[in-house]
Amino acid sequence: MRKVLILTQKKGWHYHQLKNSFEKSGFVVVSADLEDLSIKITNLTIDINKFINNFSDVTDVFVRHVPGGSLEEVVHSLNILKIFQEKNINIMNTSEHIETTVDKSMTSVKLKQASILTPNTWVLRGKEKSIQTVKNILEKHPLIYKPLFGSQGDNIVKINSLKDFENIDNHNNIFYLQEFLETSPSHDYRVLVIKKNNHKYIYSMMRLGKNYINNISKGAECIPVKPDSDIIDTAIKSVEAINIPFSGVDIIKHQGKNYVIEMNSVPAWRGIQSLYKQKISDYIVKVFAENNKVNIALQK
Repeated sequence: MRKVLILTQKKGWHYHQLKNSFEKSGFVVVSADLEDLSIKITNLTIDINKFINNFSDVTDVFVRHVPGGSLEEVVHSLNILKIFQEKNINIMNTSEHIETTVDKSMTSVKLKQASILTPNTWVLRGKEKSIQTVKNILEKHPLIYKPLFGSQGDNIVKINSLKDFENIDNHNNIFYLQEFLETSPSHDYRVLVIKKNNHKYIYSMMRLGKNYINNISKGAECIPVKPDSDIIDTAIKSVEAINIPFSGVDIIKHQGKNYVIEMNSVPAWRGIQSLYKQKISDYIVKVFAENNKVNIALQK
């Protein structure tokens, strides 16, 4: 019997959706917070302490939450995932997938290498040293500042003036800036792609924002629309560029072209679930367990 360890910070809606779907598929479910796990290294073995003590027969790991923190703390979490992988434990998503997508600059590089459109992007070091560069850019168009490691739309700032840039509170001294692509009203498309080998499930929605931030956690509204096939194609190509089995891809259509503005390797799907009769977690588990089928889901 397969036993899955769900790595989650809290046992909220997403955890219970996954738990129910895993149990329906015959899995035994256990859970832990990555922050509670530590590494033990002896002469002959490398073990995850809590893993060995409580979950020694786990066959699968599903990553629902990766804690933030200092660089050392993030590396520690990724190292734990790497140790799971080296033990030949089935894992979604892997440390490599998370490392690529959690770092927005590396996501932009990977997408650009695959000839996928993203907004013009600058990754600058040092506020004082960056002022002239930002000033020159602002003469052409506004910018969006995003924390290099961030999610849920937190601490995103639209930069219309040099003063806006100077007022950004950023202690790590790295500034990830993108050209602001305006949509009216403010909206984007979230495409949830669950993919393994050639088998995939696609779910999508429009997010209608209250301002320039289109995250559901910031009050955006879920709109049931069927995106153009080219938006779906862009999402699939983005996932294939990073070779990630489970991702939320955020896309803006600007002047007739599709721009990927972000990818998420630990995506939430509560908002998008409200638009579908199918239980999305059932299909996440199907792909996770390597049941193969192709399906572009229909909304209610």
